[in-house]
Amino acid sequence: MPILTGQPEASEVATHPATLQRQGGASIGSHLSPPRDLLPSGGVVVPAPVPAPARALALDALRLLRRLRDPARRPERWSQPAFSREIQLVRAHLAPLRTRKALAASYGREAFHLSMDAANRDDPGPVRLAYALRWLELGAGDIRTTWPPLEVRGSA
Repeated sequence: MPILTGQPEASEVATHPATLQRQGGASIGSHLSPPRDLLPSGGVVVPAPVPAPARALALDALRLLRRLRDPARRPERWSQPAFSREIQLVRAHLAPLRTRKALAASYGREAFHLSMDAANRDDPGPVRLAYALRWLELGAGDIRTTWPPLEVRGSA
């Protein structure tokens, strides 16, 4: 069956139904302006999304390295032997994980990192520290020479 096409009538002018003026004068887009209120209904600010597990681990590892280099930046509880034992216990559970991908998947299943505020970021718990240590081990080799910090090793 043949397809019949007709010529547009001369009076029709081709226009784009949605145009928006650019700074340079060319028009693209839509006449509709964006909503004035970009906040969710009620004006409540929604917390930022949780970073991907691998990114969160990398950031925790970076914070950990900075604190290990400067003892003055370490939280007080890091020097307590009980806290170090908690970290070692979690690290023992993470030891079978042989890749950063597997570690990130495990971290992603954990619920503790979903509500990270400034206090938790500045003084992470033993689970987050253990994950950060394992992340470093899987990336750059053995971190046992820097953890536990020297003052904890001497008091155990």
